Amino acid sequence: MSTSIYAGFQVVTMTLSALGMATSVFIVAVACVDWMRKKKLTSCDLILICLSSSRFLLQGSMLHSVLFPEMDNWNRLRVHSIVLVMGSTACLWFAACLSVFYCIKVATFSQHFFLLMKMRISGMVPWLLLGSVLVSLISSLPFIWIDHSTYLCNATRSLLKNATTGNPFGSISYSKGFIMYLTWAIIPLLLFLTSSTLLITSLWRHTKQMRNSATVFKDASSEAHVTAIKALISFLILYICAFVAEILLGMPSCKAQSRSKDSICLLVIAACPLVHSMLLIHLNLRYKLALGNILLCMTFQLKKTQNYS
Repeated sequence: MSTSIYAGFQVVTMTLSALGMATSVFIVAVACVDWMRKKKLTSCDLILICLSSSRFLLQGSMLHSVLFPEMDNWNRLRVHSIVLVMGSTACLWFAACLSVFYCIKVATFSQHFFLLMKMRISGMVPWLLLGSVLVSLISSLPFIWIDHSTYLCNATRSLLKNATTGNPFGSISYSKGFIMYLTWAIIPLLLFLTSSTLLITSLWRHTKQMRNSATVFKDASSEAHVTAIKALISFLILYICAFVAEILLGMPSCKAQSRSKDSICLLVIAACPLVHSMLLIHLNLRYKLALGNILLCMTFQLKKTQNYS
């Protein structure tokens, strides 16, 4: 990859990361304002607050990776690795929690276990989120002792298995650390895939039943279901793309050969959470109205400033 193309990837990644962080702050702010106004926090808002906070952490660490690509200090590298892994794992788990919550709340299955979960899911949400936080912390702890020397290359650009760079904490090989991270990350992926597939199946089946009626009301409701299905498929694609990019980014490889791969992966990881957050805002009337009010105020202030000048 040429220097100019690499610089272009960096600029785009930094821009997307900054926009993603701003979008996450917006979602958290709207949910918290509504919480203070109504003195009540819904389960969905609680999940969105946790998801947006973890995305802020992840995209902040991604922005740091682009701004400071070379880290020759073990303490900085260790802290950055821990924050990056914790943010990445938390995003995967919170997104899975959101998908499971929507599936249980919206899907129409008649099985006894599913109906029981539908009644209890709201009370289970805080425990699911707490468990996600604990899993994220546990999955990041091994990176305190990770030896990053496997990223060094010899003259033939192969990995140096016995290299040492003086890391006083390095007692776990990077490959073993990556396998542990992959083990923790694959579980929320399976939960997300399962719950999303079940919800899409339920909505599609319900949509086909409603289309048998010719009433205007049911036609409008059917279109709403189709829109929800399209949104879920989009979420599913974004989740898989982000997951694959994170795995490829963390996969042990020779730095001399991974510059292009890392640039593309960083771009995808920065873009997917941003697009998902924007879709959440677009599909939620409350967030859409809040964003409209902010843009209206900004336009008014801009016109006011121009008039004074």
